[in-house]
Formats: sequence, C-alpha cells, structure tokens
Amino acid sequence: MSHDSRPPNSEGLSLPGFNRARWELLDQATLETPWQIVPHQVRRTSAGLQWRGLSVWHQVGPIEDLYVPPLSSHSILLRRASATQLLQRQGSRMAQGLWRPGEALVVPAGTASFWRSSTARDNIHVNLDPTWLQRASDGRARLTSCFGRGDPVLSSLGQVLLASLDSHSALNPGFAEHMALAIAVHLLENYAEPGATRSATLSRRQTDRLIEAIDAAPADPWPLARLAGLAELSPFHFARAFKATLGTTPHGYVTGRRMEAAAHLLRTTNRPLFEIARATGYRSAAHFTQSFRRHWGTAPSDYRRGN
Repeated sequence: MSHDSRPPNSEGLSLPGFNRARWELLDQATLETPWQIVPHQVRRTSAGLQWRGLSVWHQVGPIEDLYVPPLSSHSILLRRASATQLLQRQGSRMAQGLWRPGEALVVPAGTASFWRSSTARDNIHVNLDPTWLQRASDGRARLTSCFGRGDPVLSSLGQVLLASLDSHSALNPGFAEHMALAIAVHLLENYAEPGATRSATLSRRQTDRLIEAIDAAPADPWPLARLAGLAELSPFHFARAFKATLGTTPHGYVTGRRMEAAAHLLRTTNRPLFEIARATGYRSAAHFTQSFRRHWGTAPSDYRRGN
C-alpha cells in the first residue's frame, strides 16, 4: 500500500466530517471483543470456540467512517475484495493510499484507530493476544503500526483461519494454539520495533547445562521445548540463541552428540548394533545405521572394523 505518513495534528485531522471530539474520547475505553464496535458487520467469527488468545472474524459493511477504541489485542486486517482507497489513523500517525487484496495492516494493542474507505468493507480481521508475542520473544518485542504491506504469509494464515470456521479443525484448541504461535513468530520477524529480534547468545552456564544433560542421557527424547526449558527461554528465542552460540540447530546438535557417543561405543565395546542404537536414542538398528552413515560417511560395522 503506497501511503503518505503525516505527523500528529496535521491536515488529516481537519478532513471533512472528521470528529475530533469523538477521536479524543476513544482512549477512555478499551475493547476486549474486537468486533464489538461493528456487530452488525460481522459475517463469521471464532466467538464461542476454545481459541486461547486468538480470534478471527469476517467484516462486511457499508462505506462509513469508523472510530475504533484501543483493543487489548494486536489487530491484523487483510483485504478480501477489490482494492480500495483507504485513509487510516493509528494513534498519532496517519496514512492514505490504495489497500489491495493480500496486503496486511497491523494495529498494535492499545492503539486507537480511524478508518475511511472509498468502497464497502470486506475484510478479514485476526486478533492476537500480546502474550503470544511475548512468549515468542521472551518479553522483549513491541509491534509497530503497519499501514499496508504485501504479506502472502499473513494473507494465507488469515484465509486458513477463516476457512477453519467451517471445518472440524476449528474445534481443536491445539489448532488455534499452533496458528497463534505461527502468527506471533511472523509478526516478531516482520513487524516488531528495530532490535526486538536481535540474536542473543546463550550464556556459558546455559550452554554447559545443555551439553551435560544431553551427554548424560543421549537416549532420551530431546524436543525443542525440553531443551528450551533447561535454558529457561521460550522455544523460539532459544532456537535463535542456540544457533547463534553453537552454529547449528538444537536438533542437529543433539544428533551430533548421539553420533559421537555411538562412535565411542563402537570403538570401545563389542555391544551389538541394536543395543548401541537404543543407547543413543534410535528405535531400530536400521534407523541408527542410516543416521550414522549420513553423519560419518560410513556404516557402523565398517567404522568398527576401522575401514
């Protein structure tokens, strides 16, 4: 969306029909239910579903000015119909331009907004509780306003959420939680304030704790959530910090430590392959052999013979 940003108290505030008094009253209320401001324009909604901290709704409405109080959730708006000229204000910032299908607008939680479009509304709204973003960023991230950006990822996720209302997937709380985390990660990567996604590293204490735990129990399952818990970080932040520190993914690192342990057992014991496979976290000798060959470039039996 091409637009012109304008400073507070600019000419945008004196547009014909703009109600300054109404605008100034917006900050006195915060909406918990996003569609509460236009209930007559809601065609479909996730209301009533067991979606924790995530909602989606389809807005269809006439041409009219909308004054929206601050919401307790982050708002993502996606255009469904044809392009429309749009004037919007988010907090003290204003923009106007052509809003096209597939372009995303983002309004951070706690931000009042004003909307004036040239054609009828046909939009998807996705609302995300800020706690999802904080979970993905360990509390460091803050969103910035976005007045329009082509975003095929958000556009697709919005369409999937809307489509899910007509399928059984919407009834599964786990579906919504995975979608919420995916949206949070995407917002963090693309719409957060500069510096919010900087790649921190693990401390020496965190690194030593992880290595000791993996080496002590290579046969244990080591999902990302368990590793992140040892480092006392969110899974998303942990994965970034882990790679920045050790130069590989957590899964790649665990596999490498298992292969080191397997090589040691092959060199120093006569234990059969299926025992070594189990001791290093593999359910079968065949799976173990495949992983060993991929890592070391030779079969376990050849490695043992020194070939």
